[in-house]
Amino acid sequence: MKNYKIKDISKFLDRPGFSGTFVHGERMTLAHWTIDKDSILALHSHENEQILFVIEGCLRFDSPDGPMDIHPGEGIVFAPDEPHSGTAIERTECIDVFCPVRDDFKKAMEGK
Repeated sequence: MKNYKIKDISKFLDRPGFSGTFVHGERMTLAHWTIDKDSILALHSHENEQILFVIEGCLRFDSPDGPMDIHPGEGIVFAPDEPHSGTAIERTECIDVFCPVRDDFKKAMEGK
């Protein structure tokens, strides 16, 4: 068992408009994000399955069927290697879970 306090974890600030805190287990990463209104997440994909849950605010994702707005209490699942992009329609707080571990986030935070 590993205990942590979000307030004691260094923030990831390498994306404009995004402030993230990560907790890494052996097989997954949990990310807690605060995203400024109008911040854009560029089109990308990754090997990780991703589950996103919005706590506060609204995120708009592009989909083949048109824009999809995700509101508090709602979420979305991205399959591994599924391209996705989005925009914060409002200041947003959300949780992401990635499996396997997001090594890029882990490496970015080493030494911080």
